Amino acid sequence: MSVPLFPEKIGRPGVLSPQRMVEFRRAHGALRGVAPTSDAVVSLYSGVMRRLSWRHRLSRVRGFAGDLYVVRRSPRRVGVIGNVGIGGPAIVNLAEELIAWGTERIVALSLAGGLSTELPPGSVVVCDRAIRDEGTSHHYLAPARDVRAADDLVALLSRGLGARGVASYVGATWSTDAAYRETRLEIEALGSEGVLTVDMESAGLFAAARVRGARAASVLVVGDRYGDEGWIAPADIADLHGRMRMVLEAIIASLAAT
Repeated sequence: MSVPLFPEKIGRPGVLSPQRMVEFRRAHGALRGVAPTSDAVVSLYSGVMRRLSWRHRLSRVRGFAGDLYVVRRSPRRVGVIGNVGIGGPAIVNLAEELIAWGTERIVALSLAGGLSTELPPGSVVVCDRAIRDEGTSHHYLAPARDVRAADDLVALLSRGLGARGVASYVGATWSTDAAYRETRLEIEALGSEGVLTVDMESAGLFAAARVRGARAASVLVVGDRYGDEGWIAPADIADLHGRMRMVLEAIIASLAAT
């Protein structure tokens, strides 16, 4: 479990606020005259972004890291962001600026590793908490083993996926910064506790949203997984692409309707 160099910093404001950064961007021509979206989906898997325009009328918003498009549908405008990189720092810096802009709910969508052999590739997990085995969340919250997602948003996403024919599990993910340092010891121990997946971003996102008064959740699609023979790559990448697109559509529809 990571801790910041000066733990007494927890609860104190940073020298550079995300509001100042948003103001700076506006002063230099970005975000002018653009109303914030109440909701944002951060797609950490770039493949689903290429086909977004095939299904929706979109407006491009410039001024954030990554590519932000507003899906034009009522009653709520939903932003979808891709090409943002990976890891806690990338998604948390983006979330900070989105929240400062006016976004109230943020959902991360990503592929993840499965810790249970009972979850085949394509399984969908709506994360209700994240194990904090990374660094970013510890700059926001005092040390603790995990951090919860927004319960109401978890329930909304779970219902919305089911209503659109996407079966899902609700459970925990293990957030870690070091994908190539995941050991069998950790995988077996966390899997035995019922932790379903491993990702890099959920813990940081949940922590930042809590501190900033926003609501956040993550929806993870199992790609690779771990079994008796070690790491198991997904057999059908095209099928995973299709699954991710289906899940993204269900998330957009769920957020737009409420």
